[in-house]
Amino acid sequence: MQQKSAFTLIELLVVIAIIAILAAILFPVFATAREKARQAQSLSYVKQVGMAVAMYVQDWETYPLSSSPSSQQPRTRWPDGLLPYTKNTTIFRAPGALPDTFLKPFATVPTALYGGYGYNYQYLGNSRFPFAATDADITAPAETIAIADTLGCSYDRKVLNVGNYVIDPPLPSNRGSRPQSPADGFYGAPGTSECSGAAGCRALPAERHSKMVTVGFADGHAKAMRLTTLDDFNRDGIADNGWWNGHGDPTKR
Repeated sequence: MQQKSAFTLIELLVVIAIIAILAAILFPVFATAREKARQAQSLSYVKQVGMAVAMYVQDWETYPLSSSPSSQQPRTRWPDGLLPYTKNTTIFRAPGALPDTFLKPFATVPTALYGGYGYNYQYLGNSRFPFAATDADITAPAETIAIADTLGCSYDRKVLNVGNYVIDPPLPSNRGSRPQSPADGFYGAPGTSECSGAAGCRALPAERHSKMVTVGFADGHAKAMRLTTLDDFNRDGIADNGWWNGHGDPTKR
């Protein structure tokens, strides 16, 4: 009778080791591919939202306000103003953002939540003063951030629902659109930890995909950029608001 051959323990261990090595090689590749897919999806979303901004401006001759007064119920924010143009609530949810970021409901579709993309409210449409830029005010639309990935305010202190639909430039604008300390209470209750994170009171653009920020511009185009680039228009190593202020001018606040 012929004896059946079987794997020895050494052979089995060698096979397991080879599988483990292959897995170690392939898992990072799969993770990179997944991240690239998210980045491509985010770029598509931001481009659609950016084009909606451009259409809104064409119709209304001003940029949308970041939000309505807090006394208005239901309160509307810039995604509500753009929803008639996109007719799609999904594209206002940033791929890769933390689930706790999606806490703001649409006024007309209260079951749909959004977050993770921020609006350049300091220069395009601030409801607190109020101020809405006209088409003529933005002289360099291709160099003006309209929408971008945002972490909101004090994300590193686990404050995930504050400033999660806006983005701030590196320097406060001359309109005084950003608080200097938590005591100012700009994003909510004074004296809380809202503005005590690493970025202070800034609603910080998020390098969410491969250390890049997905950015939509006022002319409707979109691309991924480094945060250091967004904060330094002329690349002289000094923070400026050149990509933010509507003029492509690093000297203007």
